[in-house]
Amino acid sequence: MARHIVAFLDYFAGVFTLLTLTAAVVSGLTATDRLVLTPRLRVAVQSVHRATAVAALGFLAVHIAVKVAEHHAAPQSTVLPFTGGTAVAVGLGTVAADLLVLVAATGAFRGRFAGSRHAWLWRVLHAGAYACWPIALVHGLTAGRPAHAWVLWGYGLCAAVVALALLVRTLSWAGRHRTVTRHRRRSKAQAAGAPLPATAHAPARTGTPPRRPRHATPTAPARPGLFQPGGGL
Repeated sequence: MARHIVAFLDYFAGVFTLLTLTAAVVSGLTATDRLVLTPRLRVAVQSVHRATAVAALGFLAVHIAVKVAEHHAAPQSTVLPFTGGTAVAVGLGTVAADLLVLVAATGAFRGRFAGSRHAWLWRVLHAGAYACWPIALVHGLTAGRPAHAWVLWGYGLCAAVVALALLVRTLSWAGRHRTVTRHRRRSKAQAAGAPLPATAHAPARTGTPPRRPRHATPTAPARPGLFQPGGGL
C-alpha cells in the first residue's frame, strides 16, 4: 500500500505543485483588479492566493522528498541547481523551487516591508513569481518521463489562464494610470488658474451674471396637471 502511495506521489506531486502554483499566480494577479472586483472580493481573492501558495509549498516539499527517496535526484541538487550531475531540466526545477521559497518568504513578511522605506524591495522580490512559474512549466514538460497528451493540454490550459490574468492586470494598471494622469493634469490646471471645462452639473463661471434679453416676454406659470399636486383630481 505504501509503495502505491509513493508511486502516485512520484508521478503526480510535481503536477499538483504546478497546478497550485498556477492558481496562486492567477489569484495574485486577479487580486489587484479594481475594474471589476469590489474591495470585499479582492480580500477574498487574496485569501485564495495565500492558501494556494501554501499548498504549492506543501506539494513542492512532497515532490522533492519523493524524488530524493527514490534516488531520482541528489540531495544537494534540491537546493543548488545544476549540481550533482543532474540534467538541465532537473536544474531548472531547482531554480523554480528556490524562487518559490523566496516568493513565499517575502509574502509572509509583507507587513514588515510595507512599514519601511524599502517597500519597493518587496515588490521586486515578490515579482520572482513571474520567473518561477514559466521555469516550473518548462521543468514539468522536460524532466522525467515523456508527458501524456492530457498533461500537455493541462499545461497549455494553465498557460492560457495565466496569460489571461496577466492581460487583465495590464488593462487594470493602464486604466489606473490614465485616471491618475487625468487627475494630475486637472490639479495642475487648477493651480495655474486655468478655467475648467463646463459640465452639465457645474456651469462655467465667467465672473458676471448672465444678461436677460431686452425683449424677453415673461413666461406664464405652468398649470398643474390633472394627476399632479394641485391638479383637478
